[in-house]
Amino acid sequence: MFTWLNKQGVRSDRGFEVQFTGRFDAEYREGGKVVQLYVEAGLSGGQQCIIVEPGAFARWSDGESIASERQEQMLKNFKEAMEFQGLKTVVEAGE
Repeated sequence: MFTWLNKQGVRSDRGFEVQFTGRFDAEYREGGKVVQLYVEAGLSGGQQCIIVEPGAFARWSDGESIASERQEQMLKNFKEAMEFQGLKTVVEAGE
């Protein structure tokens, strides 16, 4: 279940938060660690969406690598947080 932190962020009862910090920036926070994400807004199938790159969850902001299985779970968590906010998540490489 999600609760709003503010107009730009949500917290899950599973222990993670997603906060938009700028027009093209968001943070995924969990266990006292942060992944800084570059995001873009767009449309997918007529629905507002957030676009992230495939490797968005590769490293914590301190440079520590994140295992691929963990990255998959974090992306799933991120998608659920976006759905709660009425946004679809699209994963695609930037130009």
